[in-house]
Amino acid sequence: MRKEKVLISILHKLVGLLAEESAQNPEFAKRLDLIISDLPEMRVTQKSPSIKKQSQVQLPDIHTEWKSRGETNFRLWMCEQPIPVLRAIIRNQDLDPARRTSKWKDVEKLANFITDNLRSRLSRGSAFMS
Repeated sequence: MRKEKVLISILHKLVGLLAEESAQNPEFAKRLDLIISDLPEMRVTQKSPSIKKQSQVQLPDIHTEWKSRGETNFRLWMCEQPIPVLRAIIRNQDLDPARRTSKWKDVEKLANFITDNLRSRLSRGSAFMS
């Protein structure tokens, strides 16, 4: 890994030197263009949006919503959310490490899963409180 970083650094410096010299010397720039013209063109493929880009959707703060709405209204509010938002909440809060919910398509089922997991997280340790 270290050798790769050193090699990348050297190549960046070399490309910078070539660009600098070609800007100052037109004959050198022509010769460099001839050499580079033999390289095949790279085709850039269009990738589908990654999970990171999809998760950049503004997610609601479920803990704040829980406190302000209460459990029943929170459950109803969660049912109003679209499936991508519910899935993003599950990923963001790490509610389903086994990925059982990945194939669920029912909004109510996903909303209930989030609500039940949030309730269990919030009540964790409450047995030890006086």
